[in-house]
Amino acid sequence: MDSGNKLVLEEGAAPHPGEMVLEYLDFHGWSQADLARRTGLTPKTISEICNGKAPIMPPTALAFEKALQRPAHFWLNLQRKFDEVEARNHECAESLSWQDWVNTFPLREMRERKFSLPAGRSDADALLHFFGVSSPESWNAVWKASSVAYRQTRTSKIREESIAAWVREAELVARDLELEDFNEQLLLNSLEKLKKLTRVGADEIMEPVQEICAAAGVAVVWIPELRNTGISGCAKWLTDKKALVALTLRYKTDDQLWFTLFHEIGHILLHRSRRSFVVDNAAEDLSDLIVDPEMRQFEAEANQFSADSLIPPNILGEFIRRRTFTNESIHDFAEATGVGPGIVVGRLQHDGVLQRHQGNKLKQKINWEFANEE
Repeated sequence: MDSGNKLVLEEGAAPHPGEMVLEYLDFHGWSQADLARRTGLTPKTISEICNGKAPIMPPTALAFEKALQRPAHFWLNLQRKFDEVEARNHECAESLSWQDWVNTFPLREMRERKFSLPAGRSDADALLHFFGVSSPESWNAVWKASSVAYRQTRTSKIREESIAAWVREAELVARDLELEDFNEQLLLNSLEKLKKLTRVGADEIMEPVQEICAAAGVAVVWIPELRNTGISGCAKWLTDKKALVALTLRYKTDDQLWFTLFHEIGHILLHRSRRSFVVDNAAEDLSDLIVDPEMRQFEAEANQFSADSLIPPNILGEFIRRRTFTNESIHDFAEATGVGPGIVVGRLQHDGVLQRHQGNKLKQKINWEFANEE
């Protein structure tokens, strides 16, 4: 008891409230039976509280408020603090069995790539906060409920936990973007604006791409790829009115970046009701089998959407029939079409008109400096 006749808890301590009750009984010179008579509670209830076997409930706190002259919230706060410490101790003990789950995630790589892992916590606690779940079981339930569809089949080389971590980081980064509600027509009308940006330097595209897409309700973010994912991008509906497109720089050239962006936008526009969450894995790292046969059609449709949006097929056909594919002719065709020359080279290479080594000087090389990563 201090000079003001009030008992004080040691800072940071969390004893059971019954210990404080005993100190007040000692101060007043009362027995437990005296307190039972003053509060109308049974001697058994008082004994269990004093021995740390029963909690102080709100009606009990109100009775103590009158008998012991301390407000009900004082006793309830003691109980709350004790319960929280007990719960944390229980979770800490339980987390020892979570290490196998923790080990499935690339924590070191996630930290190296500056993912949004909270500092100053254990690995298990950091992962739980990162994913916004309370246990490995709840993480598994949330991830399974997301119904992710993969472009390619998963193999032993691909780690689902690494994919989940990458997607989660994309979600967290997207939270910082201000989005309007999704507007399909506005997004369609914005494709020409995006296409014009293919002629701009890679270090200048990030902000305008995000602004154009955000106005139509789509968050576009670039997230460094994690090993054992093979991810080039993903399309995901965050809510009924907000969508996410996340990209990596897996191929590090402008043609691949822009094709992937338009491909993911294609998923958003074409497959909303059928596939609300699609992860596009790199084909060369995986087999040619599709996890879900339906994805063959969806991928073909997204590919066609991207290709035709960037270079209309009738215009491309006329250019190919000329059979003149010098750097100068490609550059002139790209300028007339309103698209970056690297996009044309990539399309011609994909269609087998050019060899993979031809025309690459017209492509822009991209690294993470364009995203202001240190």
